[in-house]
Amino acid sequence: MPESYGQFCPVAQAAEVLTERWTLLVVRELLMGSTRFNDLQRGVPRMSSSLLSKRLRELERSGLIVRRPLPGQRGHSYELTAAGEALGPLVVGLGTWSRDHLAREVDAAEADPALLMWDMRRSIRLDRLPQDPLVTFFRFRDVATGQRAWWLVAERAGADLCFTDPGFGVDLEIDAEARALAEVWVGKLSLGAAIGAGRVRVTGPDHLVRGIPDWIGLSNFAYPDPAAEMEARRQRALAGG
Repeated sequence: MPESYGQFCPVAQAAEVLTERWTLLVVRELLMGSTRFNDLQRGVPRMSSSLLSKRLRELERSGLIVRRPLPGQRGHSYELTAAGEALGPLVVGLGTWSRDHLAREVDAAEADPALLMWDMRRSIRLDRLPQDPLVTFFRFRDVATGQRAWWLVAERAGADLCFTDPGFGVDLEIDAEARALAEVWVGKLSLGAAIGAGRVRVTGPDHLVRGIPDWIGLSNFAYPDPAAEMEARRQRALAGG
């Protein structure tokens, strides 16, 4: 556990548990419906496996999560307790406060394609797909080769994110600056403006291009009610889609 502040104040005691580096982001991922170690790590791609394991142990000791063996499989699932669930309004409130009052620009170093694509994959409105399946190829023109190409395969039953060509054929291609697409995702820039500025280029049939905003969605915090968006996405994740 982190060093104590030596204060009886409930704020200080809560900070001892929650303000260690990465902890709130791990809680965010749990609130979004991730329960497996690998899925949690995909939501915090710059966090080492050893540190994630450490933070999960700390959350378990604090009574915020429970760890359960996976029936018939190796590994464990991680589930929020009632105390962990009660952190939902705090996490949403913190994100909403940041959106409304910090007004920070998206820095190029923060535009992580791995996080962006993972958040996008789990946020797709599968019931609004213009066709089933739909394969979208993303190319980030300004990042390292290992993070440059992504295939998003979406169908009514769920969505998968591939690092190599899945061989299904591509319906849509999105070529973008990572920073531009991150700005679109968090609601700081419209997709139309990004396309008009040449920072994003979309190639494909007109009806599929026009339909992108309807099915691909945006970040929770790009919507007026982030709490409702987070809960809807969490329920989809827990339902396996």
